[in-house]
Amino acid sequence: MTRVPSEDAKWIRDTCGQEVLDRLLDQGWDDLRLHRPLWSAPGDSYTGAVLFALLVSPPPRQIVVKVMAAGAPSAEVEAHERALAAEPDFARRHLVGLPHPAGERLSDGRSVMYQNVAAGSLRDVVPAKSLEYGELSRVAEEVVTGLFSDWNRAALAQAVPQETTLTAFLGRELDDVWRAGGSLLAFAGELGVLPALSPWLFSDGLPLPNPYHLVEGGWPGDPVVPVLRGLGHGDLHLDNILVPRREKEIRPEEYRLIDLCTFSADTNLGRDVATLLLSSLVPYVDYELPPDQRRALLRYVVDPDVAHRAHIVPVAVQAVQAVRETARRQMSDWGDPFDVQLLLSLVAGALRFTTYTGITRAGRTFFARLAAHAAGEVLARTWQGAAVQPPAVFPHDSFRLAGFRQPVPATVFVPDELPQRVRWRTETGLRDDRAVVGFGPGHTVVVVDGEGGVRRWTVHGEPLNGTGGRTPRIRLGHQALVASLTPSVVVASPRELHIVHFVEDDGVLRPPPVPLRDGDHFLVTSGGDVFATHDRRQLTVRRFEDGAPIEALACPPGLAASALSTDGSVIAMARSREVFIHRRGRESLRTSMAKPVANSLPRMRSALLRAVLPSPGLQLAVAPSGSHVGAVTFEEAVVWRTEDGREVYRRALTNREAVDALGATGMRLVCTEAGTLFWLHRGRLSVPTADGGTQVQQSGTGSDVAISRDGKLMALLSREGRLEVWDL
Repeated sequence: MTRVPSEDAKWIRDTCGQEVLDRLLDQGWDDLRLHRPLWSAPGDSYTGAVLFALLVSPPPRQIVVKVMAAGAPSAEVEAHERALAAEPDFARRHLVGLPHPAGERLSDGRSVMYQNVAAGSLRDVVPAKSLEYGELSRVAEEVVTGLFSDWNRAALAQAVPQETTLTAFLGRELDDVWRAGGSLLAFAGELGVLPALSPWLFSDGLPLPNPYHLVEGGWPGDPVVPVLRGLGHGDLHLDNILVPRREKEIRPEEYRLIDLCTFSADTNLGRDVATLLLSSLVPYVDYELPPDQRRALLRYVVDPDVAHRAHIVPVAVQAVQAVRETARRQMSDWGDPFDVQLLLSLVAGALRFTTYTGITRAGRTFFARLAAHAAGEVLARTWQGAAVQPPAVFPHDSFRLAGFRQPVPATVFVPDELPQRVRWRTETGLRDDRAVVGFGPGHTVVVVDGEGGVRRWTVHGEPLNGTGGRTPRIRLGHQALVASLTPSVVVASPRELHIVHFVEDDGVLRPPPVPLRDGDHFLVTSGGDVFATHDRRQLTVRRFEDGAPIEALACPPGLAASALSTDGSVIAMARSREVFIHRRGRESLRTSMAKPVANSLPRMRSALLRAVLPSPGLQLAVAPSGSHVGAVTFEEAVVWRTEDGREVYRRALTNREAVDALGATGMRLVCTEAGTLFWLHRGRLSVPTADGGTQVQQSGTGSDVAISRDGKLMALLSREGRLEVWDL
């Protein structure tokens, strides 16, 4: 009779049902117990399966039990067994073995599967998704090399390409999500790009074929391409690759592939490569990218050009290179035809990724765009007939309806978009009223203290490497800025800028200081992809890599405030009673042309006093994408929409608000994509775009506030050292 602790039997019964417990007790083990502490499977499960680990004997061993829901892939055991038998040497090194019995069907339609533990450890094996950037690239290179050199070595030695049309290829790859109006067509309907509407789309300045139209078979001529098939996982995303750690160091060559329910010996050999590449991109596209960066990344994936790299986050470049270059090297003998096969696989894979609800709407829209770009590249390389001409004029970007929270429709203004809940909070141990907070890449949170020291966390609160300060003479006020696309910060001292880059393995790079000559310079404390300085005569937009100038604008006389969008495409500069909005590639706006901004000191608003007193300053903010510009003066709060310069909100401040606006320290204004303003003044955070200036619940006295580049999170840092991250 099998011995099992009563609390373990209860957990299995409560979690999985009595029948699962009965099946386990029937396996003939003398002793059975849950692995304690309870093990939870790393990564994400997309099928609703329940996984847990057991310690059983004899013989003593640890196994993983997977209970799959009714309707989930029921042939996983059979597929796994075929994968183990297909190439035994590869299976021994890179797949997970199955004990006996391998699996069983339950009376309610569910099934139970038993697996050996990957690499013999539940503690020291992690999914590739959790790896650092350099580690992930090494693993990706090993996996792609293994797919061709090991797993498919025999298959490729005997392979004969199969000819197929583009439509047949895509139909076979997407059959389960396409037929009968499946989830793929549902998202196409949300985007407004259903195949019945048009064979052409317009995205990122280019006319492109509608990939949905291509799947449906509506493209004239339907080119024929050669396709290589062989052994394939079928769903090789980062959660399905496990990597061991030994002595805290990853062992890429010992990776294991799991969840083999989609394994086939007749898989398109571009599918696993494409899925791995797309999965690696998700962290960098799960928010709305600035248009120039988005276009550069899309083009770099489908038609790499070294010129694209300057506009792309370096870690995203690294992710693409690790997969694409390794695949190209492995398939060099079949180079050009395999390039086309991989592009077609990217079309299919990107469309499939638009159906994954675990990816944000912004991310799924990026993959829809990527499918169109890849389809265009396929047709450019395979089309033999007369050129099919796109329409001469497109009225708008075909994906204009998609995105996360912007652009805001012209008729919509949300004046009181308050924080929803605290995501996490921590005590930084930093009591410094000059410290600033910002969001780095991947929603990391960064605090820079008054001496230039940097502390960093993930958005979930895990600490990252930081550095001590080297600039004891930082200017007063907010004179540090956090980069949004690279792990970097810039700190301003009186005569130079200090840039710090954080790299792998807790390293820190410090380029030479950037001298600020010819007068007194100030750091514009907004931006993120780029940053800016001004000397009251000229505002200079700069690169985070080395502080080199990108663009320069003349400042209006009597400059009182300045701010810019995350990517620098919208720059606002203000005098006391008027705001100038520079829009890259479009005509600049001047708000005083419609209605001047009211601004005078409290209790000093007579015409005589205004004539003799200096003009008061104001607070200025630009939304991360540049959709809105907001200002708070000593008299009122105003918000303009940058698309056309239209004023969308104006409210006179209360007497209390006007008095609180006095003073220059501890003041900060930020603007959301919906146009809501958050105003930090005298340590209190309020929403001046709500009547009466609604106060935001906070802990302690605020010293700085920031909004993430996608507009989803807000960070509030207190003078007492408390850091809070809120969902917006």
